[in-house]
Amino acid sequence: MISLLALLVAVTAGSCGKKGGVEITESEAEIMFDTLSHDFGVLPHDTTVVYEFLFHNIGATPLHLSGVSTSCGCTTADYPEGSIEPGESAALTVHYSTGRRKGRFNKSVRVYSNAKTGFVRLKVTGEVAD
Repeated sequence: MISLLALLVAVTAGSCGKKGGVEITESEAEIMFDTLSHDFGVLPHDTTVVYEFLFHNIGATPLHLSGVSTSCGCTTADYPEGSIEPGESAALTVHYSTGRRKGRFNKSVRVYSNAKTGFVRLKVTGEVAD
């Protein structure tokens, strides 16, 4: 009981602590992605590919994703609604549709939240074969 109380006081004070295996480093909500980019490699025409970006709330208060914006209509993203509690993890899923395009692509997804950083930019890249 005392160690649990000590951890709660440390997290509330903004000190480092662990919860759910994720390091709590901030006194407010904070988002940390495992990676900020993904390369799909070479893709065929008329296909849709999907990648899940894993993220964590490393802050001390609940994290709420408020929306995403993408650099074009060929890229969409699904994100969890509701709270991601301190120490919890979730995934944001990015879909890219090649259509009839060919050549290299570099698309971005802005993720908006109540985190201290405000928004995070994710990138998906690749090449559509001739």
